[in-house]
Amino acid sequence: MIFSYNWLQSFFQKKLPKPQVLAELLTMHSFEVESVARKHRDWVLDIDILPNRGSDCFSHMGIAREIATIMNLNFSAGVKKFKLIENKNLKTKDFVKVEVKGKTVCPRYTARVVCDVKVGPSPKWIQERLKACGLRPVNNIVDIANYVMLETGQPLHIFDTEKIEGKKIIVRFAKEREKIVTLDEEKYDLNDEILVIADTKKPLAIAGIKGGIIAGITKATKIIVIESANFNSQVVRKGSKKLNLKTDASWRFEHGIDPNLTEFAINRAADLIRQIAKGRIALGLIDFYPKKVLPKRVRLNLNYAKSLLGIEISKKEILKIFKSLEFKILKDLKNELLIEIPTFRLDISIPED
Repeated sequence: MIFSYNWLQSFFQKKLPKPQVLAELLTMHSFEVESVARKHRDWVLDIDILPNRGSDCFSHMGIAREIATIMNLNFSAGVKKFKLIENKNLKTKDFVKVEVKGKTVCPRYTARVVCDVKVGPSPKWIQERLKACGLRPVNNIVDIANYVMLETGQPLHIFDTEKIEGKKIIVRFAKEREKIVTLDEEKYDLNDEILVIADTKKPLAIAGIKGGIIAGITKATKIIVIESANFNSQVVRKGSKKLNLKTDASWRFEHGIDPNLTEFAINRAADLIRQIAKGRIALGLIDFYPKKVLPKRVRLNLNYAKSLLGIEISKKEILKIFKSLEFKILKDLKNELLIEIPTFRLDISIPED
């Protein structure tokens, strides 16, 4: 997977090592860096992310967190803080409703509305970062959705609200013989094994895979609905295979994503759209989340860790590493720690992990 060196640098106040040196550090401590190449005014690192780490490291934030831990840098200071500014005269529920048919296929679906957007080219800095990662800039709205996906790891989709029949979004399986034309003008025949995002009359997108052209963003778009959802990895994998359609979004969903990421990502996108496309964010977040995912707790015996690893790491160093990786220490006993695992670490459930 391709990562921008300049983008990774933006998470830190301190200057990172040169790209080749950074690549060596990542290879020794986290993931193998397959290549480092100059691209425009940036460097790109092709990092071989282990499949079980897709949930947190298929993103620049995830790799930045790894770098912070390796180099003992302050990552949290580099994460851009933003204050969501909603317009109290506009209410999300007045523009769109959401119905999810099946909480197992879609554990979480969040939506926001932004009004009076001005569709146009993205700022140069967004275009450069997208190009470095191999994506083609389209317009400021679409580019922000792609940007936030590459930043956070959460795929987003954006609909033209005025093209949604019945002002309703329905997450359901497709009906036999339903069809959809995707944003790249490819036509697909759907069936009842393929999850779609639909309005009251027709499919608008293939859930977790690709958007349809009908509700796509154009220069005339003024009101948008941002979708930030969590789809079942097996359902997305099966749909992608049946349609022979792989995308950046489907790749991430197939490897699993933290349902608690949807809200941060949608708010990040809405804030960027407010700043860049001059949109007004409607009040309220539509949030279908029937079974909240809570952090796991794992007990770690330090003597056992030492015997398993074959080396001794000081308790002070262990605590520092956990803190840097955003793990919480709930209990700190002499030879045992009770640790709360952040929900974005889907790979961890037992002490050996």
